[in-house]
Amino acid sequence: MYLASAAMEVNCLRQGDILNAIPFPILDSELSILSRIDREGRIQTPQPRVTPLPIEHRSATDCVMAQVKTRLCLGVVLAHCCELELRNGKCLLPTIPVARVVPIKPTILNDEPKIASLRANKDPRKQHDPGYIDYFYLQPNEELGNREWVVDYSQISSVPSTEYPVLLRQKLLQLADRDRVQFKIKLAVFLGSRLTDEELAQGLQDPWSSG
Repeated sequence: MYLASAAMEVNCLRQGDILNAIPFPILDSELSILSRIDREGRIQTPQPRVTPLPIEHRSATDCVMAQVKTRLCLGVVLAHCCELELRNGKCLLPTIPVARVVPIKPTILNDEPKIASLRANKDPRKQHDPGYIDYFYLQPNEELGNREWVVDYSQISSVPSTEYPVLLRQKLLQLADRDRVQFKIKLAVFLGSRLTDEELAQGLQDPWSSG
């Protein structure tokens, strides 16, 4: 499933690369916005009026500083290899999407047919038996603590492309070519290549056709 250490491309990122210590924010109702006390008029006590503290980012002035719970997790690069290719030493993507790597659920681990289906990384385009569409199975490896994991396509974080050199230093493993293609096909099916029954009924299999 993985390239040998000697064959791994250490100077570039590829789709399916497994990275360490990627921050995944937990965005929930407990998100806190940093604010400043509103000093127009008398300051109220014990709860003064406050206004969000504006932060400028890349010339954008509509940003605020927030505090959120965050996990540093294993992650897998989702961006296409062509988009990750450096041009004049820079990645042209504004951000690099990364999916979180998570432990396998006990309900799957303890069910022999389910874990066998997961480990097979079945072709999701086969309607009669697509297997797990939302997960991509990762075999045990020393870099992964010698345990089984899955890539959860529904948990995605984005890292600014300016952090490309940092991501390279966090690269643990690179998928072999066949496994990378399986990874990208499963990703495409999960994110959007499946048509709903309503879309199929409307004959939208080729939405660019004049019909």
